[in-house]
Amino acid sequence: MPWVNAPRQARSQRTLEKLLDAAERILLARGLEAVTVPEVVREAGSSVGSFYARFPDKRALLETVHERACTRTLEQAELLLDPARWRDASLDRIIDTGVRMAVQIYGSRRNIMNAFAVAFAGDPGFAARRARSAKDIRDRLARLALTKRDEITHPDPERAIDMSLRAVTATLEQRNAFSVSGLPEVEVEESILVEELTRMVRSYLRA
Repeated sequence: MPWVNAPRQARSQRTLEKLLDAAERILLARGLEAVTVPEVVREAGSSVGSFYARFPDKRALLETVHERACTRTLEQAELLLDPARWRDASLDRIIDTGVRMAVQIYGSRRNIMNAFAVAFAGDPGFAARRARSAKDIRDRLARLALTKRDEITHPDPERAIDMSLRAVTATLEQRNAFSVSGLPEVEVEESILVEELTRMVRSYLRA
């Protein structure tokens, strides 16, 4: 990660992780404006000197937090979506799990996703990391679904899976973006999202 000075010792690595954890907790609880260097070091039980020994500024910290969040999400997806775990599962069960996982990830990390979108608006590096993460998860889900190709009746299974997953992602990103409005009429309950998105994907793959 070019925006952070790499730690040379285990204790230095622990300090780095504490700073990243603190920044993420503040983002989740209080939003982007609350993430200041004094607040981060106070939350981490660290010092301003330790902060600047690792990061040139707040933006570099946020870049590193975002990179770590993307990496952790991909690691979780790799574990959950390992085809060996789903050998005996039906297509419907795979769809159900994939949709539920996506809804939970977007819902639980809504605040931090919105904060990153504001902090890195117009930044091509942020957009690239976000796109790579989304594509990696989509590709894993697609490969897993295609192991049940014989249960898909759409004339073009690959295209159907790709478009279904894009539709799910777009819906959840829109929900997160609209959530900052605070208007109840734009909100959709998580249980309804899971139910209707699952129905949509199932129906489309069997078109």
